[in-house]
Amino acid sequence: MCGIAGVFGAKLPAPEIARLLDRMNAAQIHRGPDEAGAVACESLGAGLASCRLSLVDVAFGHQPIPNEDETVYAALNGEIYNHGELRELLKAKGHQFRSRSDTEVLVHLYEEYGDQFLERIHGMFALAVLDTRGARLLLARDGPGMKPLYLAQSPQGFAFASEAKAIFAAGLASPAPDLAAIDTYLAAGYVPAPMSMFRGVRKLGAGRCVVVDGKGVAEKIFWRFRYRNAAGKRTEAECGEELEALLDRAVRSHLAADVPVGAFVSGGWDSSLTAALAAHAAGARLKTFSVIFPEDPRMDESRFSREVARHLGTDHYEIEFRARQLPEILPRLIRSLEEPCTTAPAGVFFQLASLAASQVKAVISGEGADELFGGYEWVRLESPYMIRRVAPRWPFRAAGRLCRHPRLRRALRILGAEEDRMADAEWRRFLTPEAKLSLLKPEFANGGPDMEPVMVSDDVLASCSDGLQRRLAIDFTGRLANGILFMADKVSMAHSLEVRMPFLDREVVDFALALPSRMKVLRGREKRVLAAIVPRHLPPAIAERRKHGLGYPKDLWVSAPVAQFVRQLLLDPQGESPFLRPRLEQKLGEWQPPGIRRSGLSSLVFLQSWWNEFMG
Repeated sequence: MCGIAGVFGAKLPAPEIARLLDRMNAAQIHRGPDEAGAVACESLGAGLASCRLSLVDVAFGHQPIPNEDETVYAALNGEIYNHGELRELLKAKGHQFRSRSDTEVLVHLYEEYGDQFLERIHGMFALAVLDTRGARLLLARDGPGMKPLYLAQSPQGFAFASEAKAIFAAGLASPAPDLAAIDTYLAAGYVPAPMSMFRGVRKLGAGRCVVVDGKGVAEKIFWRFRYRNAAGKRTEAECGEELEALLDRAVRSHLAADVPVGAFVSGGWDSSLTAALAAHAAGARLKTFSVIFPEDPRMDESRFSREVARHLGTDHYEIEFRARQLPEILPRLIRSLEEPCTTAPAGVFFQLASLAASQVKAVISGEGADELFGGYEWVRLESPYMIRRVAPRWPFRAAGRLCRHPRLRRALRILGAEEDRMADAEWRRFLTPEAKLSLLKPEFANGGPDMEPVMVSDDVLASCSDGLQRRLAIDFTGRLANGILFMADKVSMAHSLEVRMPFLDREVVDFALALPSRMKVLRGREKRVLAAIVPRHLPPAIAERRKHGLGYPKDLWVSAPVAQFVRQLLLDPQGESPFLRPRLEQKLGEWQPPGIRRSGLSSLVFLQSWWNEFMG
């Protein structure tokens, strides 16, 4: 795990490029505090930089790493889990290695296969390959979107980095708000790639690569989210056995490191199952980590996470999350995220990551299982779509614009959406267009893209054979990639911690995309293919549980310390809000202005905090 950065086409001498790369490394040194390295090529105005969190080949895995004649260099943020077998393949073809690192494999794969090498690697990654002989730079990001990459093009050259702060530190862009991104964030709770909250800076989309050379910047897709429905006549038991074998292999590959790897455990199926497989494979006592909610018994899962730890015999660590902690950590949290994100409990994850980082450098976690196998309640609800097939939609749309009750308004918007994928997006909405118009100044609520950028694309939609697949697709390509995984990377790396996700291993994802819907959700029961696996590894108290998502305490936003903080943040008497209408600011103090739910309130809190941190 590292922070990577670089430039191309900068009209600067090598010493100036080197100093620029040093500034980029310094801006994201928390991503890799163990060592920093850089290489500059004056003839191309190019350079690569890396700050490294040493997990594999600690002594010799320095980055950027070159080929034998130092004409090709690579830098990697993430892990390539099949690097061992790829190394043996390349050795047989005559390539020579100076280390055991996965990054060096990328250099020789590129030499052997060109840009098509991306199709051969399994892992989570944002990577860069600088080819000085071919006068080109290649950037790529993994298919699910586990590792971020920011891009910026200016008259001074092209720049990229794991974090926007590094691009700002290079002086190749300045933090200025992107109003379209703000509009979609307020609607969806996250900023989907290629958007970013900063004008002139964009994020590389998941499964995409960019080539920068003398001709300009060209973007391609090398991995696509597509359903294939190839299960055939296999039974549920047979599919369960195959998934168990794939998960076991994925967990073993994700444990590969020269330092101990721990595990997050919530007490639910996903994290508990990966922890169970890890405890069996580790060969040493596994360290597990959980967050507890002493102020909210409804959200607290400590009795279940402790039962998992006892059953697996792990060294178990816990950390509390209390309401008063959110105002304390929010400025640093927002600085780490760089963009507001409220689709996942970033403050809770921040606490959990700080605990794990005090003991290990890497953990495995259960992200991705819900989006692949149907874990969320909303994806299995068919009744709204049945009504949509028989009832006219315009009355629901009209009523939805007038309704003040949040849940009823959402139901009306789902029923009145023009097409089913728009109805899917309404399930995940935070602020409605009407709410944005009533709350925001005109320049922040003037015909933005709203939920359009998060809806399932035409090519993904064409691969869906039923409504469940379509609803899972919007969660996987939207909320998971741009919200949950984005948050997990930024928050964990703020503590120099790597989070590995076996459910998002390439083979597991391919299996899930070929699995028919009846083996995911049937008769109201979610994740059916996992149901046969879980009892073999976990105690009955865990195996018999239903989905209980990780979130903030239920009454967080009306608790005394948070309520007071929010009033001070959004109703600052010393100045006018940059985005709220002045005449409506006081209504925020009443907690229920027209069209806003508490999830909408959290969106405004994170937006204002982001503005304070980056816009001054």
